[in-house]
Amino acid sequence: MSTCEMCGKEIFAKPITIEIEGAVLSVCPSCAKHGKQVTKPNPKPKPSIYGGTRTTSTSQARTTRQPTSKPYRGRSENESKELAADYPDRIRLARQKKGMTQKEVSIESKISIQELQSIETGKMRPPDAIIEKLEKFFNIKITEDVAVYSPIDQKKGPAFQTLGDIVVIKKKNDEE
Repeated sequence: MSTCEMCGKEIFAKPITIEIEGAVLSVCPSCAKHGKQVTKPNPKPKPSIYGGTRTTSTSQARTTRQPTSKPYRGRSENESKELAADYPDRIRLARQKKGMTQKEVSIESKISIQELQSIETGKMRPPDAIIEKLEKFFNIKITEDVAVYSPIDQKKGPAFQTLGDIVVIKKKNDEE
C-alpha cells in the first residue's frame, strides 16, 4: 500500500502516475483527474554524429546518486548546538589562564595564527572542526545547547505534508 502524494489517502489499488505543472506524482484514482496521466517514455534513437541513428544502452544512461550521508544521531531532534555569543572572550580567557601566547596555541593546536587572532577578536566565526579543537585543547565549552521549535510536533495528524495540504484546487465549473 502507498499513499496519495496529493491528498494523503491510502491507495489500495495501483497508484496512477500523473503530471501536474511539471511535477510527476503518484496519486489515487480520485486525484488523477486533476492532471495528465504519464506513461513511461520509450527510448528514442539518438542521431549519431556520423549519420544514422544509435540507441543508448542502459549502462550509458545517466543515473542519479542517492545521498549516502547518515543523519547525525548524537543529539535529539529538539536540541541543537549554537556558538556562544561570548566565544571570543571564553577563548581568550582560557588562553591567558594557561599562560600561553597566540603563537604557542596555534603551534600546539595546529590552527593558523591568523585564524586564532580573528576568532579571538570576534571577526571570524570558527568552523565546526576548529570549535572542536579549541574546546578539546582548552577544556572549555564554546557551544551552547538550544531548544528548537518544531511545528510538526505541535499538530496532530500525519508527520508529512502532501501536495493537497498546500494547494487549493479550483474546480473547472467555478469561474470567479
